[in-house]
Amino acid sequence: MKKKESRIDAMNEEQKEIFQFIIIVIVIGLIVGIIYLISYFASMKNEYHYNDATEAGEINDSIVTVGTMFNRPEKEYYVVIYKDDATEAVYYSSLVNKYKGEEDALNVYYCNLNNKLNEAYYAGDEKSNPKAKTIDDLKVGDFTFVKIKDGKITKYIEDVDAMKEELGI
Repeated sequence: MKKKESRIDAMNEEQKEIFQFIIIVIVIGLIVGIIYLISYFASMKNEYHYNDATEAGEINDSIVTVGTMFNRPEKEYYVVIYKDDATEAVYYSSLVNKYKGEEDALNVYYCNLNNKLNEAYYAGDEKSNPKAKTIDDLKVGDFTFVKIKDGKITKYIEDVDAMKEELGI
């Protein structure tokens, strides 16, 4: 009888181990299944919100830096140099837009003094240089309007009324 009991105990031990193994396999399968479902639904959620349409970017060629304002393709043009966060910035822009509506208007470019590339040319507390003809001589104040012809400054204006007179508006 002892042999039978030891066989039954041995069978029970083997069955217990097999049962534990099956439970471990099922738990691992459930974990993998749950992770799969979570990733599947997360990717489906992103798929609905993902807009695959692309839009062409715009190049604004009316904005220049001080370094590029002397080599525009036109022979003669204007450049408005100012800080775009100044309270008068909208006014300057509206004057330029009014001028651009005229039939024989020259091209007008904008140069933002807040741009890091232009900071070196901002006079700040120092005096600006209205006699500047090239980039090497250029020092501008808070607002400067220049006329460039053949890559050289031909008019240097720091007064809005003088700018309006120059533009004929």
